[in-house]
Amino acid sequence: MPLPSYLPAAARSWPRLPAAARSWPRRLPRNAQPWVDGLIAVGVFVATALPVLLSPDGQWWHLIAAALASLPLFWRRRAPLLTTATVGAAISVLGLAHQLPPLPFGSLVATYTFALLSPSPWRQTAIVVQSVAVVVSLIIPGEDPATFGYVGMAYVAAYSLGVGARGRGDRIAMLEERAARVEEERAAAAARDRNRIAREVHDIVAHTVAVMVVQAEAGPVVTRNDPERAEKTFEVIAESGRTAIAQLRRSLAALRSADGDGPARPGPGLADVPGMLEEARRSGLEVTLRRQGEQRAPSTEADATAFRVVQEALTNTIRHAHASNVDVLIEFTPRDIRLTVADDGTGAADISGGYGMMGMRERVTACGGELRVGPGPTGAGFVVHAVLPTE
Repeated sequence: MPLPSYLPAAARSWPRLPAAARSWPRRLPRNAQPWVDGLIAVGVFVATALPVLLSPDGQWWHLIAAALASLPLFWRRRAPLLTTATVGAAISVLGLAHQLPPLPFGSLVATYTFALLSPSPWRQTAIVVQSVAVVVSLIIPGEDPATFGYVGMAYVAAYSLGVGARGRGDRIAMLEERAARVEEERAAAAARDRNRIAREVHDIVAHTVAVMVVQAEAGPVVTRNDPERAEKTFEVIAESGRTAIAQLRRSLAALRSADGDGPARPGPGLADVPGMLEEARRSGLEVTLRRQGEQRAPSTEADATAFRVVQEALTNTIRHAHASNVDVLIEFTPRDIRLTVADDGTGAADISGGYGMMGMRERVTACGGELRVGPGPTGAGFVVHAVLPTE
């Protein structure tokens, strides 16, 4: 299982196992587990019962003990401790009857299983049970010290393999969980990027198209009645298009910079508001800009959000309000920037708005600010009020 390249270096440098070991699944499929456990139980039974069958003093009940020392391994995953106790007791009986196989295969498999699957307190209990079984099956028949040595080493090896497989499985689970978490974070980041791109494109295109539509609708009338003003109208349309292209290029450059293709260029901010208002004036609106408080440079996010809030408010005024006057107030306080855009138009029947209003709310919320929209104090016109924290 190759480790994902986006994991930390410490995780990627974890010692690699051979390919055959890496391909071993941490958990077998449920439909395969009974077959595997059944084959293991049968194989251990054959290895345990064969010495009994070949022994000249073998008895029928020795085969029953051999079966109890092997066949319970079929249930080793569901009841590791009970399987260990049953197999250990049967091995002890075979030892007392001098019918031990070359190695206690059933106990070794049980040892591996409880080391792999059982929690810590039960593992200690199983170790005690196995130790008692080993002592009984070796000391009472009077086995030589060499037998103690290789049987003890076999148990240590089986337990070590189980603990090692358990640790490896936990490590794989941790890496899989981390990879899933990283993938979820990537998906969330991609969703945020899509929303941000949608907001940027909507704000740029909607505002520019609104100005161009207003100018284009007035163009035929102005062309007939005031040719000189008609020239300025077409200049406004051309300038709006050039501005939109420049802002789209700047947004795309920021996206390329996020992929490491070059330095990001700063987007529009409060410093660009006067130019945007001048564009609105050329579309026929009377726009007033007021600033209050000690002006200071806000964060990049707050600066861009402030510009987009004013832009979207002006776009809605041009497209829907049929207003003639717009008042824009930018107030600096010690902790935030307060924006108020008020017009004298017809207001709005539905203040929930479309994508533009949704995008404006998302921008302000992402900055940790507040947005209020609704009719003016006298019930006429429409007011957009945003509070953007600067700390």
